Amino acid sequence: MQPGRRPWPPSTLSLTREHPNISLSVLPADALGPWWELASRLRQAGFHLRFLRPEYAGSPELRARARTKAPKAAVRLGEWFGQQEFGRRMLVRLVHLLEQSTRSSAAFHHYLRSLRPDVVVVTPLVVLKTAQIDLARAATELGIRNAFAVASWDHLSSKTALTFQPQAVFVWNDTQKREAIELHHVEANRVVVTGSQLFDEWFIKQPSSTYEAFCSRVGLRPDRPFLLYACSSLLEGSASEAPFVLRWIRHLRSSAHPALRECGILVRPHFNRRQEWKDIDVSGFSNVALWRSDEEAPADAQSKADYFDSLYHARATVGLNTSAMIEAAIVGRPVFTVLLPEFRSSQEGTVHFHYLLGDGNGLLRAARSLDEHAADLAALFDGRSHDDRSARFVRRFVRPLGVETAATDRFVDELEQLAGRPHPAPTAVPLWTHLVRPALWPFARAAAARARRTRDDFRDRKRQLLVEHRRRKAADRKTDTQPRT
Repeated sequence: MQPGRRPWPPSTLSLTREHPNISLSVLPADALGPWWELASRLRQAGFHLRFLRPEYAGSPELRARARTKAPKAAVRLGEWFGQQEFGRRMLVRLVHLLEQSTRSSAAFHHYLRSLRPDVVVVTPLVVLKTAQIDLARAATELGIRNAFAVASWDHLSSKTALTFQPQAVFVWNDTQKREAIELHHVEANRVVVTGSQLFDEWFIKQPSSTYEAFCSRVGLRPDRPFLLYACSSLLEGSASEAPFVLRWIRHLRSSAHPALRECGILVRPHFNRRQEWKDIDVSGFSNVALWRSDEEAPADAQSKADYFDSLYHARATVGLNTSAMIEAAIVGRPVFTVLLPEFRSSQEGTVHFHYLLGDGNGLLRAARSLDEHAADLAALFDGRSHDDRSARFVRRFVRPLGVETAATDRFVDELEQLAGRPHPAPTAVPLWTHLVRPALWPFARAAAARARRTRDDFRDRKRQLLVEHRRRKAADRKTDTQPRT
C-alpha cells in the first residue's frame, strides 16, 4: 500500500488473521518524493497521448478525460504534433524517455532488497498516480521475478499504458490478450490467459434466502417476478443516473403489457454515486424498492450474500454499463440495457462496453429506445426470449479455459510455475538517463511543489466544508429549540 492512503480494508485485515503467513507492508514514504511526482506528471502526459491513437477516435469522452489530467504542455504538443500517428508516436517516445530518466524506480531498490520476494505481483498497475509502476520496474531492474495481474475488464483499454515489459501478464481471456499485445506492446509469449479471478466466488455461491423471504425483506411482492436495476459508476462528469431510472420505471408502469405494469423492481445504487440517490423517493410507485446502504462494494459475507440474492432472485438485470452485468450472466440471468445519447460516453464511447455488445452477439440485449427496451422485457416475461447469451459470454469472457476451471486455481498454478523459473536477467538502466536526470531536477521540484499545493487546497476545502456543515447543524438545532407559536 502507498503511504497516506486509507487504512487497510477489513477484508484484508481478516486475511492476515486467518493466515499468519500473510503480512502487510506500506511502501517507503521517502520514495514518493520530487522524482516520483515528476514521473507521475509525465505518465499523465503519456495518458493523454495514448488516447490520441486512432483506436479511440470514437471515444471523445475518454480523450477529454485524459486531456484534463495531462500537463498543459503535453496538451499543446498533442494539438501541434499528435494529430498524425507519426507525430504522436514521437511524442510518446520522448515522454517515455523523460519518464525513464527520472529514475523514480531506484528509490524502491532498497525496499525490495530488504523484503527479498520470490515474485513481485502488481495490480491494478495501470492507474495514473501509483507507485506500483516504480515497484514493478524496480523488480525488473533487480532481476526479481515479476508479474502484472489485470484487475478489471476495462483496465487495458481505458487506463494508462505500460511503459515496460513485465515478465508475465495474467489476463482474463483472448480479448485482453489482444489488448495487451496491440495496445500495450507486450510480447505475446509473456501473456497468460487464466480467466477472471474476480468473479470466481459467484460460480459457487448459493442464495442465502428464499424468494419469498428476500422479497419480504426488501419490500417487493413475493407473488410477482422482479427486475434488478444495477446502477453504474459511469465516467466522471456523466449525467446523473437517478433521473433516468425514474423515467425508466414510469415507462414500464405505463406499458400496455400487464407484466411490466406489475412486476417488482429493485434498484441498487452504485456505491460510488450514492449521493445522487439521497433525496430520491420511490414510494409513489407500486412494487418498487430502492436498496439503501452506506456500505462500499460488497466485501463482507453479509453484503455479498445480499448482493448475490439480488442477482439470483431477479428475473433479469438491467443497467447501463456495470460489472454487475457480468455477475448476472454468471448467475444465469439475462441482461438488458438501453443505449441512449446522454450516456453514450459511458457506453458506446468506451472500448470495453463493446465486448458486452459483441456486434449483436454478445451478452447484452440492447435497445435504442425505451419502447424497444420494454418490448424486449415483455418478450422475456412472455417466454419468447430464449437463448444462451449469458452462458456463451461466460464461457468466452470469464472462464475461457472451461466453466468448471476456477480462474484462481489457474492463476495460482501459473504463479507457482513463474516462481519456479530462474530469476530473469536484470534490466539494464540506460546510461543516458544519468545524463538527462540533472536537467530534470528543476521540473521535479516544481512537480513536488504543485503536489503540495494541490494537497493543501484539498485540505482547505475539506476544512471549509466541515465548518459550513457544523454551522448548518448549529442553525438547525437553534431553530428546533425555539418555542413554537
